[in-house]
Amino acid sequence: MPGFALMLVATLAFGVLAFGSVYPWAYWVVAIASAELGLWAIIIGRAWNDWRVWRLAGALAMVAAAIALQLVPLPDGALAILSPRAHEVLGQAELAYAARHTNWHPISLAPWDTLTALALFLAFALLLVGATRALRYLNLLTLVSQLTLLALVLGLIGIVQKVASGPGPTLIYGFWEPQFEGDSFGPFVNRNHYAGWVVMIVPLIAARVVAAVDWLRAPGGRAGTWRSWIGSPVMGPAVFSLCVVLVLGIAVVLSGSRSGIASLAVGLVVLGLFVARRAGGARAGAALALGVPILLAAAMAWAGYDAARTRFEQAPAEIGDRVAVWSDTVRLVQDFPAAGVGLGAFGKAMAVYQTAPTHTLFVQAHNDYLQVLAEGGVLVAVPALAVLWFVLRGIWRRFRAGDDEPARFWLRAGAVAGLAAIAAQSLVEFSLQKPGNTVLFVMLLALALHRPGQGTSSDANRI
Repeated sequence: MPGFALMLVATLAFGVLAFGSVYPWAYWVVAIASAELGLWAIIIGRAWNDWRVWRLAGALAMVAAAIALQLVPLPDGALAILSPRAHEVLGQAELAYAARHTNWHPISLAPWDTLTALALFLAFALLLVGATRALRYLNLLTLVSQLTLLALVLGLIGIVQKVASGPGPTLIYGFWEPQFEGDSFGPFVNRNHYAGWVVMIVPLIAARVVAAVDWLRAPGGRAGTWRSWIGSPVMGPAVFSLCVVLVLGIAVVLSGSRSGIASLAVGLVVLGLFVARRAGGARAGAALALGVPILLAAAMAWAGYDAARTRFEQAPAEIGDRVAVWSDTVRLVQDFPAAGVGLGAFGKAMAVYQTAPTHTLFVQAHNDYLQVLAEGGVLVAVPALAVLWFVLRGIWRRFRAGDDEPARFWLRAGAVAGLAAIAAQSLVEFSLQKPGNTVLFVMLLALALHRPGQGTSSDANRI
């Protein structure tokens, strides 16, 4: 399925280069492309022959059904039981609400926003189901090589833009002025969302370096000395990958994203745990392959050490707004525990609940886990937890099965490390709510969950 891989990379590229797909014209293109790719992979890959894929699809369908229930109009009596404060909040958020109220209203405070969220969820769910099946037929190393090139372009755009920008507003691509001055980086309107994409891809690229060294150190006389390693054909891609890791690390530091720097460290540590478990003391050479990216991640600070230090020193003074919005979100969860305010309706609810003394309305909770509870309540949170349990169990079983060839194993480990990194950043940010990042997240999930195909050629020959 080479066409699938090409279109997947093209969708990923469009998602990030089109300002991170924060605008409707961009995220609808990403959503349509994702849905088409998912359906294509399901049909061509005969996904119905794999009961594991169907179980994944069933779990995702439960979440979609829960979101859809938030759109069903209910009589006032039923709505008062599920969301006792709904009419009060709507009356304060909309001046004309009382005049147009018809005694029926869905659970969602913002039905059109919830409908958009449902459409996006369905598109990415289709992509996840299809990609989980399709990846077993693909040359994963070629796919990662293409993503590495895209990551290099993204890193260079960010660095060049930072270096070339003057004292005035930073223009994306030299012509687009973002809404919030000083908050953009690279093609992304928000520097933290840029960092979110990077922290997902860096562990995957670093995992390819580990795979190359692991292959060189494996029994069989592939390479006996460091000199023969340097002349090995696998070292070229490995060195290039290391260079890209360095470029992306410098870009994250220059972006000034504290959550990006911290979550990048989390991703590399998780990858380090895989190396420590698999390599052991007898194969310390493989551990060196991980040590280099970690040292690069630490040494890259020379490119912006003072700026990064200043950003972290400002954290105590700036954390107040985050704590305030988290506190407001907790109150929202307490008032709408059963069914939430509706996916995508957080901003509308915050127009009533926000207490933070700032001129900016918080339309996101800056904590994806709290926001799911606030927007979905128990209605959405329970099936979402079921999906999380299914995914974690599926990943555990894939590692326990032990049927991956070395390169495939390390790429799977890199995907898991990238997922851990973005999970850490989601504690304080909302990068995954941007479709440009969501596509990469879905691809990493599929890479972590997929089963290797039978009769495929060895990955070890394509490192």
